Amino acid sequence: MIPAIVTDELSDSPETAFELGLEWGVRHFELRGMHDARVPRLSPTQRRRLLRAIDAFNVHISAISPGLFKIPFPLEGPKTSNLAWMDQEFHDAWSNAEALLNEHVERLLPESLDFAVAVGAQHLIAFSFHRGGQPSGPAPAQVVEVLARAAEMARSAGMSLIIENEEGHWANTGAHSAALIAATGAPLGLNWDPANALIDGDLPWPEGYGACRHLVRNVHFKDARVHRDGTWELLARGDVDWAGQIRALKVDDYRGCVAMEPHLWPSVTSVRSSLARFNALKNM
Repeated sequence: MIPAIVTDELSDSPETAFELGLEWGVRHFELRGMHDARVPRLSPTQRRRLLRAIDAFNVHISAISPGLFKIPFPLEGPKTSNLAWMDQEFHDAWSNAEALLNEHVERLLPESLDFAVAVGAQHLIAFSFHRGGQPSGPAPAQVVEVLARAAEMARSAGMSLIIENEEGHWANTGAHSAALIAATGAPLGLNWDPANALIDGDLPWPEGYGACRHLVRNVHFKDARVHRDGTWELLARGDVDWAGQIRALKVDDYRGCVAMEPHLWPSVTSVRSSLARFNALKNM
């Protein structure tokens, strides 16, 4: 397995992230944010500088994460009320959700595919829509249809589309992520994030990973703890059994990237510590 770094976890300047990562022996990077923008929606100058830096530092882009489908999925129609002002609010909320979905499908998805190809990314990371407070379980048919369509568009562009499991989304645990991907019948893989699975009630290893191991194409390395009252926090060392998870990846001969994504401050120290922990576990 290959260590990687999500660049904006280290610095909002990709050039700085590349330079530091290379000093630490890392040549693979995942792109998400750059300065005050999220890929692919960079200014022409930002895009030109990024492409120049990728070439100059001779780094590999393992994935891009544009936040695709990290939005609520609209209901089939707006809720209704006998009160006119409330009825209007319901309609406006539904209309806005519909417009945002169309924006992601018709503009953000093709823009992200073009950008992924331009930077030589291996994967395009997408999400599976906020559940909007609905209980965890099988995703609605409309969600399945949109993800299947997106996967086919990615395949036509020669790109690998992978779904990141995320708390509060339809793909949250290992089992639900595997079931959703199977339901699409499409060429989708999984960006496996054990900490996100833990937050939504999964036991990432062995249960969660055991259900989705055949789909894992990319892994995010961070840690979390869920408290008895249901609140959670990200920590440098939490309750994910990373030792067991890394052993399982080794047993499965996983050859993809494990990207450092601690979500902690200070940034450089946190990423460097995550990388040191990952390397120690990998070499055990």
